[in-house]
Amino acid sequence: MSDADPVGGALAIAAERLGEHARAVLSRLGGQLGHDARVSHEQLATSDGAEGQRKRALIKVATRSPVPASLRTTHPTWIEAVVAELGERARTAVAAPSMNAVDVWLARWATAALPPTLYDSLLPPVAATNDASVIVAWLGRIGADQMAFALGEQAKAVPALATAIARISKPPRAGELGPKRAAIERCRDVSLDDDFSFVIVACRALAPHLAANQLARLQLILRLPRPIGIVVARELAAHAATSFDQCPSWSAFDADWCL
Repeated sequence: MSDADPVGGALAIAAERLGEHARAVLSRLGGQLGHDARVSHEQLATSDGAEGQRKRALIKVATRSPVPASLRTTHPTWIEAVVAELGERARTAVAAPSMNAVDVWLARWATAALPPTLYDSLLPPVAATNDASVIVAWLGRIGADQMAFALGEQAKAVPALATAIARISKPPRAGELGPKRAAIERCRDVSLDDDFSFVIVACRALAPHLAANQLARLQLILRLPRPIGIVVARELAAHAATSFDQCPSWSAFDADWCL
């Protein structure tokens, strides 16, 4: 039982009083929350004695905590932006949670926008890291690949694209980067002088793949420093409606992400 899904776990515990009807009721819940609740229910149903009690206790502790477990994967700049408005007591309430009613309210207000879980099967392993630089580098590779693809032979004149040129000529990227015209459009208003240029292009390419999964988008955004995360959020929202036939395949994003 993971402490990463306390809400789903709490629903599973609540459903136990329904007895044989619990599975049918939980099957009506959609999205990631429904999935978490059903997984937790099955885990609890197959745990007996002390092990079952331990799992239920862990879920209850996580559910009652003033701050969610996902706080540790959120970049501090997002929390700082909220507590700076709420005051010093809010900062203390988040850093050292207590059960004082005011502190609990402040801590929950400051962390209300955090995703309820620490994982999502849609994102590649890079999204599970707490190292924002690794995620930025991954996005940078995606953006560079798209820009090199869009420029074609002209990309050879751009030193920053030398590695990308070599990458896109081989599987699993070769033939999986979407239509060239769409890549050109994605890069049209982006300048290489912009520090976020590759990230912007990457998010435009990723947007349709994440459009239906708000949780995955939040996980990606909140693991990044707030200035970059705001850019990522903007581009993911602006290009969410792009047709899938105008985008790279998911295998091109997931390829060699850790290299």
